[in-house]
Amino acid sequence: MGRTVLKHSLLALITGTVCLSVEAATVYNSHGASLGINGRVQSVFYSNNYNLAGDHDSSLHNSSRFGLRGKVRVNKWISAFAFAQWDMNSRDNSSGPKAREQYVGADFNGVGVLSAGKFRDASYYAESVTDNYEQASGTVQGHFNHSRRPGQIMYTYDNYGFHGQLGIQTAQEHVAVLKNKFHNLGGRYKDSWDIDSGFSTALGYTFDDVRSVPLSVRSGYSYLKGQTGSDIYKRAFTNFKHLALGLSWGNLNSGFYTAALFEYSRINFKAGDYLKIKGFEISCGYAFNSGISVLTGFESVRFEDENAETNTIRRIPLLVKYKLNPNFSIWSEAGFNAGSDHESAFGATNYSKRSDRSVFSVGARYTF
Repeated sequence: MGRTVLKHSLLALITGTVCLSVEAATVYNSHGASLGINGRVQSVFYSNNYNLAGDHDSSLHNSSRFGLRGKVRVNKWISAFAFAQWDMNSRDNSSGPKAREQYVGADFNGVGVLSAGKFRDASYYAESVTDNYEQASGTVQGHFNHSRRPGQIMYTYDNYGFHGQLGIQTAQEHVAVLKNKFHNLGGRYKDSWDIDSGFSTALGYTFDDVRSVPLSVRSGYSYLKGQTGSDIYKRAFTNFKHLALGLSWGNLNSGFYTAALFEYSRINFKAGDYLKIKGFEISCGYAFNSGISVLTGFESVRFEDENAETNTIRRIPLLVKYKLNPNFSIWSEAGFNAGSDHESAFGATNYSKRSDRSVFSVGARYTF
């Protein structure tokens, strides 16, 4: 029974639902139909090099998240479900919540899950092995894992240690593809693009007991084709390719944990120019029975454009977290420069201090 519950929880996470949905509180459950709520409220103090409030100013920011999930059994083989989640952030000037994830789907009772809507694509299955910090990391995967794109259809199978995903991307305008997290690369490179079509896939296997802890091997690949018609909202791109390879050993929430990630991407523009991003992340930590956990590592990413000009960012993240109980946690996080290039070769006019300066934050979060 416990193994079945774990499998279903992991499957919910992989199909696009964050950990909060797995811990959602059920408010209604009757005759095969259930409704749950989930969310969080947090307050975080950021050091001046985050540049979240003016130039070189430290600041305190609050944010909240709220989600709903529903599930109904159609018959003994199929259940239908829906999930929606919204973010509300004090750093945004715009009013009202912003949709984070929204999808509907069908669970085929151990044979797989089919989802349709807005969520991360299949490549995040590999990226997730190192996506365990707050905001002082993600030097490599931080450019991609924010991309919860609408218009996706995803089939996921996760059973007997095997994991497989296959997704289709339909045409969308002005949606996330590639994020310039650490610096402005100039007017050519924006965060959102117009997509004609695409697909994503993931494959992996988890060995349950390798020296008493699990060992997971993961891979993911995404391909997007850009729109080329007269109705393009942003700068046209021809295609986008993204490969991710991940490896993890241990339990993140109990005892020793280590992970490694390699990523490569290339976006080709209609004008003949391109941008390549290649790098790796290594993470290592330990979670004590007292609720205290420590996580650190090394991250390096290299940018290259059509003129063979390059720019490299290297960072060391450090996270110390104390989980007082299942719902409340506090943490302190820092990020340190480890040999990044000080100036960008891409003509940036506002090179972020986050790439070659130290940052730190202190936060508290309540989760339900």
